[in-house]
Amino acid sequence: MKQTSHCTVRTVLGVTVAALVLAACGTTQMNMVDVQTSTAKTLGLASSDEITIANVQYGKKDGLGGQKVSYDATTGKGRRFGCTVFMIPGLTPIDRPTYNNWECHPQR
Repeated sequence: MKQTSHCTVRTVLGVTVAALVLAACGTTQMNMVDVQTSTAKTLGLASSDEITIANVQYGKKDGLGGQKVSYDATTGKGRRFGCTVFMIPGLTPIDRPTYNNWECHPQR
């Protein structure tokens, strides 16, 4: 009885740790709804529906997990912009990342 209980506790603990590790990995992915909304505001557009995001590239993470992210934004009228943002991961797996220093520059 003791051995079965010990194995069950160890299995539950192992599954919990694995789930937490996998959940923590997801916190550094960009939320595209937030990206589209903030990019639209940065470009002075009325709606995030006018923006298409492509070519997302994540930079190297710093010591606290923050990283520079660059991407291409295209408006509904065909104007193209190269954009960058600094993304800081959430403190827990459920917290959304925060974004700082939005910049968008016209491209040809």
